[in-house]
This record gives sequence, C-alpha cells and structure tokens, in this order.
Amino acid sequence: MEVYLLNFKKELLPLMDSLYPGREIFYIIDSKVKLFHPEIGNSMSSLPMFAGERAKSIVSVMDIQNQLINLEEKNPVVVAIGGGSVLDVCGFALATFAKKLKVIFIPTTFSAQLEGFFKDESYINFDRVKDVMKVNFHPDELVIVSEFFKTQKFEERKAAFIHALSLGLSHSERFFESTLKILNSKLFESDEMIKYLLFESLRTRANVSGKMVGEESARMLISASKLEMPYLTALQYGVLIESFISMKLGFLSKDLFERVYRAVILCSKEHFDLSGAVETLSYFEEPMVVRLPVKIGSVMEYKIFPGFLSEMIYSAHFQGYL
Repeated sequence: MEVYLLNFKKELLPLMDSLYPGREIFYIIDSKVKLFHPEIGNSMSSLPMFAGERAKSIVSVMDIQNQLINLEEKNPVVVAIGGGSVLDVCGFALATFAKKLKVIFIPTTFSAQLEGFFKDESYINFDRVKDVMKVNFHPDELVIVSEFFKTQKFEERKAAFIHALSLGLSHSERFFESTLKILNSKLFESDEMIKYLLFESLRTRANVSGKMVGEESARMLISASKLEMPYLTALQYGVLIESFISMKLGFLSKDLFERVYRAVILCSKEHFDLSGAVETLSYFEEPMVVRLPVKIGSVMEYKIFPGFLSEMIYSAHFQGYL
C-alpha cells in the first residue's frame, strides 16, 4: 500500500490523475463530506453514504456492490472518501466483490487519519453487535489530506486525540509524550503540529502490529449499548478502563495510571450513561482479550470475562475515574 500525505484537498485530483491517467473513477463519499466539500468527487459516478456505526451494515455493503454492478464502466478506480465507518463498509464491500478493483482510501476525519487503516481488515456490524463480521482488505493507496482536519468541529478534533494517546500507550512512549505535549498547549490548533502527528502516527503504525489499549473494551461497550455509544467516547472509556484494570491487577503503577487518566480527560470530558450498557455487558458470556498497559509504550494481552469488566467499570466509577 502506497501512502501519500497532502496539505490541501485541491491536490487530490492531480494525484489521482497521475496514479491512474485516463481511468474512470467511481466515488463513494460520506454524505457530510459531500455537503461541506461539494467540489470533492464531483462526478456522476458517485454514491453518497451516511456515516456512523449503524451504517456499517450488510445493507450498505450490498448498496455499494449493486452500484458497481450497474456501472457502465466495469473496471473503475474506486475512491472512498469519509470517516472510519464509511471506509470499513467500502473495504468490506470491495473485498467481497467478485472483481478485484483498484481502490484509494481518503480518510476525512482526524480519527480515521490517525488510524491510517494499516489493520489490513475491514469490519461491519450485524444484529447491533459491533464488528462481528470481518474480511482481510487494504486499499492500493491511502491518501491523507491534513486540510480535512480543519473542517471538523473543535470538540471532535480534540476528542480524536484519544486515538493518538492509545497508539502511544500501546506502542511508543515517544509518540505518547509528543501527543501529550500538544494536548497540553494550544499546538493542537497548529497545522504543522497536526501534520507532524499524522506523519508520526503513520510511521509508527507501519512498523507495529496488533491492536491498541482500549479497543476491545470500546467494542464491547458499543455492542452493549446497541450501537448508541459514539466510537470516540467508547474508546476514551476503553483506554481508561483497561488502564484501571491493569493498575488493579498490579501490572501498572498507580502513578502511571494517574498520568494516563490526566491525559485522556484532556481529549474530552463528554459522558455517556453507562448504566444500561454495563448491565447488558454483565450478561455476555464469551471471554475477551484486552491489551493492558504495563508501562507507557508496552502492553500485555490478558483474557477477562465481560462480567469482570462490568465490575471494574463500577469500581472505576465509584473512585471518580468515570
């Protein structure tokens, strides 16, 4: 997979022309992107898509495949533009399509840009359970445009830093410290700092494997809330909960946990009513493998049951961490 980091969205079309000269392009575009950036993907061959966890369904996959089947051009270059949920659906649809097509992913949210889609897998939800179906897939090209970061609401931008903290906590103390310095200043509004963070995130993800702290707990919480909990909120809770569990089990020192806690709340102080989700979670039976931090930049895999996760959430809540 080739990765390109651009400054401005006006550089997109020249890049695509240079990569695939003379080829027909089929755009799949997040409907919000289409609304706020009408000049992006201005083509008759395009499909607007709604974003969010509820859009990650088999119905959305079939909509994309139906559009591809009915195109006059049978060998288009597919350009998917949107946030993480849109790119997951597109990846799933293209991986299970009868014909292998050239694909460009262009993440438009800061969260999806930080994620970088190096996971080589695409997920969709089924029966209100998050990421229960997956396929192996990665695009031919990944294009990051730092200008898209400026179009998000301020709260969304800052909340997305939880991705960077989770990556640093899991794999790189240096990246964690860099993210924390940016959060503790007004540098998170600086274009140069954002480009630096995006570059370092891509470089780190290209050289590490495995999931991150907080991801598994976030997945379980979203499923337990029947897809009602926003992903970034769930990841914030997931990082705190798994760090809290690690402290309680003696793997992570209290001082380091307090550092993680102070870092996470810099991203967002938005709360979600966990009571219903936690009660539902306690009825889940299948064990889960979480990534518990043992120090900044290092994790261990640990198998727990959802009932234990519920108990730890209650404990963290009573101690004022949630």
